[in-house]
Amino acid sequence: MARLQISTECQSCEAIRYHGRNAMGIVPNSASQILEETLDKVRLRANADGECFGGEIMDAMREAAAGLRADRLEVLLTRAVLVQTMESLGESYPAEVLQDYENRMPVSKALKYLSEAIEWTRHLKQSDDVSRANETGALAERPTAPLTMQG
Repeated sequence: MARLQISTECQSCEAIRYHGRNAMGIVPNSASQILEETLDKVRLRANADGECFGGEIMDAMREAAAGLRADRLEVLLTRAVLVQTMESLGESYPAEVLQDYENRMPVSKALKYLSEAIEWTRHLKQSDDVSRANETGALAERPTAPLTMQG
């Protein structure tokens, strides 16, 4: 019987691995781009009352990923980032919200979730770059000027 092999690598990116509260996660390098494009699309899709469906956020994310030629795994990993962000901001059932086409939510709330997720991925990327540089020795200690006492 042949074994099914599941690839855990993103097609077009190297992923950032991080340790969360109780689990390890993977964030594709394209996550911040996907989230930024999603934010723009959600902003444009708002109705006249400034509302959107949670499901429209995921539709926008899929479209953004397709435009960036990101694969399905990158979309799912980016969705996980958004779900964690929504949860940290107090959303009780974030996965359900992202599938909801019946109840509208204020676009400001959707933009808040997306903006926070973008900031989190940027922060994670910067900290990953620093840790990789430290591992490879790229960040050599800078010589410091001797201290002089003035008095």
